[in-house]
Amino acid sequence: MALLNSLRKLLSSSGERPAAPGTDAGLSSRVSGPGSQPGVSIPPGSPASPSALPAASGLPTTVAAVALVTASAPAELSGAPLQASPEWLQFSARLFGFQRLRDVPPHPQEAPLLQRLQARSGPDWADLLPRLPAVLPQLMRLMRRENLSSRELVDLLSRDPSLVGELMRMANSALYRPEREITDLASAVMVIGHEGLNQVVLRVTLRPIFNQDRQGRFSRQAGTLLWDLGERCALAAMRLAPPGDERFAAYLAGLGAQVGMMALLRVLDGLPVAQRPALDREGLHRQLLPMSCDWSARIVTHWGFPGRVAEALSQRAGQGAEVALLSETVREAHAVALRHLMQPGLTVSQLGDWSPSRQRAYAALEERFNASGDAPATMPAG
Repeated sequence: MALLNSLRKLLSSSGERPAAPGTDAGLSSRVSGPGSQPGVSIPPGSPASPSALPAASGLPTTVAAVALVTASAPAELSGAPLQASPEWLQFSARLFGFQRLRDVPPHPQEAPLLQRLQARSGPDWADLLPRLPAVLPQLMRLMRRENLSSRELVDLLSRDPSLVGELMRMANSALYRPEREITDLASAVMVIGHEGLNQVVLRVTLRPIFNQDRQGRFSRQAGTLLWDLGERCALAAMRLAPPGDERFAAYLAGLGAQVGMMALLRVLDGLPVAQRPALDREGLHRQLLPMSCDWSARIVTHWGFPGRVAEALSQRAGQGAEVALLSETVREAHAVALRHLMQPGLTVSQLGDWSPSRQRAYAALEERFNASGDAPATMPAG
């Protein structure tokens, strides 16, 4: 019931869907930073590292500070154009299989390709990815119902064998330490609780979208890397978000943040070599980051995600205060996730001038992914 209550509250508070997540409206800054030479190693805390990146215009750098302005914020908050940080450029080069990106003029095929990409609709983008597992859209529909019983929830979850298996595994793991073995789904749901159930359901249903083993070159080599970033972003966003249902919205937005880039890889897989621009140009990668945010918003809108989650992913200027807060949370989480993926194992002193909230989020990712032994598959409340 807790999962459905969270989903229901998200929909009821999201208002109308974003008018057109994917129009050419200006995009607000959520990952900003000065330029740097591609391929250069970035020491923690250096002027080019995410810890020293300037905050988006008009928005504080920590989630706690953002929360302070929500009560007195104007109806809309605007941001600067989205920019790729040096660490993002390193990740993007790795994503496409390059050691470094080059500062070269645009390829003749680049502009026509970008025009075709921008013209695609949400359904066009969603069709490039595997179908969303049936259980999640059904949950999205059921959340509009009042007085839904826990039995109905268990019946719905039981239709997905992979989901049942993961829920049972988690309920019997050392993280929850049950007094006796959990053998039925209803008991597993009670043991795991609200946030654990949210995380397991979303992780199990969305991960197959990034599993492209039998697909083309780009999506096959990069799908796992994008999932690794998305999962870290979701967990970090939940740590950075205010308590309550906002944590679930942040987790949902973090997991959905990379689906646009995954769809782009599928487009590139299908392009004839003659129509493919040079993909190691730094300027192209700087353009793809804000575009991929927009494509992610179109895709999750088509999937039926809550409207404010899609709008936050679009990273556009002129967002209302509530959406801007969620967007800022995802931006902060993206920086933390990138740092942990590219430079795991850092100490607090190596994180430079990061805020305490960012430091705690990074430490939580370190515990989740790099701790010895069987690391928990869910992130405890923090």
